[in-house]
Amino acid sequence: MDLDTPLARLMDALGGNLEDLEQLSPYLETLVQAVNSNIDGCDAVGVTVVMEDRPRTAAYTTAGTLEIDAVQYAVGDGPCLDAFRNRRANLVNFDRGEERWPAFMDACDPGDVQTLYALPLMSGDRCYGALNLYAYERDAFDHVEMGVVELAANRAADAIAAGVELAGARAVAGQMEQAMASRAVIEQAKGVLMARHGIDEKVAFELLRRQSQEQNLKVRVLAAQLVSEAQSSRSAAM
Repeated sequence: MDLDTPLARLMDALGGNLEDLEQLSPYLETLVQAVNSNIDGCDAVGVTVVMEDRPRTAAYTTAGTLEIDAVQYAVGDGPCLDAFRNRRANLVNFDRGEERWPAFMDACDPGDVQTLYALPLMSGDRCYGALNLYAYERDAFDHVEMGVVELAANRAADAIAAGVELAGARAVAGQMEQAMASRAVIEQAKGVLMARHGIDEKVAFELLRRQSQEQNLKVRVLAAQLVSEAQSSRSAAM
């Protein structure tokens, strides 16, 4: 196999097995970053996990796509939830009057997103949610190698399935809740870095992730430190 193909790079980034539940959220974060980096035309990636009948955005690369997710969860329908329920991939161009999910389309302001590609997360005979790819261009995924994207969806599904097998659905749902709560401070920390260095959201997260590795701290712990330091600096300047 050519070691410099998107498939080879994804396989390298997403190798290994889940050994405990604490590894699930970091794995999904790694997965969305790897998909974002290796799929042509892809500008953002998210993972919707449905556990105990409730959808949650378990990992994402760009906070701007959370509004699209939130609208689906609020109205109970949309391409990502449809991918989960009906176990099928959905390709959506927002400017073409999509009619399959009228409540979602009426309520959703996609912002810069023009194309969304949602794939079901299938592991064995169970579906755990959807892998969601977003693009700022029309028809962005027309020529994407579907096998590469499906591999990523399968890896995400297998990781979630392993988490359920290790700890149970309720524990996985609980970890998703904790991860969602910790992301609020991560978003604040990204804002601090963006303002401090004049960088965009993706670069800010990569800087945060790299610093967490160098300092051997979890991303959420480092993020909390950065936010606290920024708040202290503002208070001292007043």
